[in-house]
Amino acid sequence: MSPGERAELRRRVGAFLRSRREELGLSLGDLARALGYVSANSVWNLETGREGVPAKRIYAWADLLQVPRDAFWRFATGETKRMDTQPDTGERLTPNERALVTAYRELSPKYQRRLLEHAREYQQLAAAKRP
Repeated sequence: MSPGERAELRRRVGAFLRSRREELGLSLGDLARALGYVSANSVWNLETGREGVPAKRIYAWADLLQVPRDAFWRFATGETKRMDTQPDTGERLTPNERALVTAYRELSPKYQRRLLEHAREYQQLAAAKRP
């Protein structure tokens, strides 16, 4: 890939990152914290195309942006020119569901397991109350 092609790829991916972040109602700081960046400026550099998404973080970005991992990998590496934002399940998340997923991803694995256990308990309670 030529330097010009790499620059165009970074701009295209950056524009998608910004568009998707805004669509999900997330701030630069939200992404920076969730992905472990030191500052929001790091995310801004990616969104403006100054830097490319590091390969080791592509799946983390895909998860946070709620897009299919493989599709985002192909898009971020230049294999494809378009990115489909539909989640793998084809379902759209409500704002509350997105907030829950974002909060869950920011937790340590220990607390993620505990939250999942509680959710399953609530699910069983709700199922038991159904006629």
